[in-house]
Order: sequence, then structure tokens, then C-alpha cells
Amino acid sequence: MSYPAHVADTVPYPWPYDGCFDSSRTALVICGAQRQLIDASTGADVVADRLGAAATAVRAAGGQVIWVRHGRRARQRPGVKPRPTALLPTRESAGWQLAAATADGDIVVDTDGWDGCYGSGLDHTLRSGGLTTVLLGGFASEITVDSTVRTLNDQGHECLVLTDGCAPIDPALGARAHHSLTMSGGIFGALGTSDSLLHLIDQMSDDIDLKEISA
Repeated sequence: MSYPAHVADTVPYPWPYDGCFDSSRTALVICGAQRQLIDASTGADVVADRLGAAATAVRAAGGQVIWVRHGRRARQRPGVKPRPTALLPTRESAGWQLAAATADGDIVVDTDGWDGCYGSGLDHTLRSGGLTTVLLGGFASEITVDSTVRTLNDQGHECLVLTDGCAPIDPALGARAHHSLTMSGGIFGALGTSDSLLHLIDQMSDDIDLKEISA
């Protein structure tokens, strides 16, 4: 459902840039909802609740929820030295598994690194689904969300990071990662909150109900 409005109070520019929020072309990308990364993150319980509410609202509005599962492969190719991946879970390990329950219709994308687009089909999944606006949140967010939003923006997606939907390992680094996204007028996307997103979706639903009643 398309609605002529911005999400309130986004920075550094009103999001989405064209002033037309289309929930059917919107994806909520949740990074790192895995036990190993959740346990390493601060404020994870509150963030999980925020992202759960956002996911429910996006699904109800006809959008897509995508879970990005970050992990390194257990075996390295001969002659290739392992890269430093101190906190990156090993695929198929207990810490790599999603710790949150997915819903019917959700998509799980596996990535080989911190960046959700690295060695994954995330960009293809978005484009093939006609998903042009992307909401992001997650855990170990100064690594997972920050690297993913920068790549998605470079690939042409209109991105909004939900600041209250991000649980960083280090709160100071998390704050700096968010601040860096606002530089140069938002060259990597915009920042907003799940509360503002939920308010807009509720407003859209109420207006549609009123139109149906008056028709």
C-alpha cells in the first residue's frame, strides 16, 4: 500500500526521499539475530522487542521481513589464511543459529561476513522482490548493520536505520556508527526510530479503513 508521507523525525533528510512510503515495496532487514551476537550486544532484550514489533507491523502492511545470518565457513580453502573473525559465528554452530522465531513468508539470507551483502543473495532478494526501500536493525549493529546499510546504499537502495532497533557491542561505537551515516547529507541513508515507523503504518491503516467505510 502506497502512502504519500515521510517517516517522522528522520535525519539528515525526510525519509523516504520521494515522500511516498510504499509498504508493499519495503523490507525490514534484521542483521545478526543469532545467539552469539545477541549475547555480545548491549540492550539486546529491548532491541529484540522493538524489532519484533516492527516486523509484525511490516508484515501486516504487506512488506517483507528478511533475516540476515552472519557466519564464517568452518573450512578454509587450501593456501588461504583465515581472516580475523573473533566474534563471527561459525556456520552450523549453536551460536550461528537464529535466536528469534521467523514467521511464514519471512526470508533468511546467509552471508559469509559481517556485511549482509558479502557472499550472499541479499541484493538479488531485494531486487527480485521489487523491494526498493529498506529498514535495518539488528545486533552487533556497529558491525553488521553499519556495513550492510553502506553496501545497500551503494547498490541503490533507499535505506533507513532504526536507531532504537540496533543493539551494539560497544554503545560508544554504535553511536559513532549512526552519526557517520548522517554525514554529507545522508550519503549512506537516514536514521529514524521504530516508534515513528509504527506510527506511520498505523496512520496508513486508519486512513485506508476510513476510505473503505466511506466508499
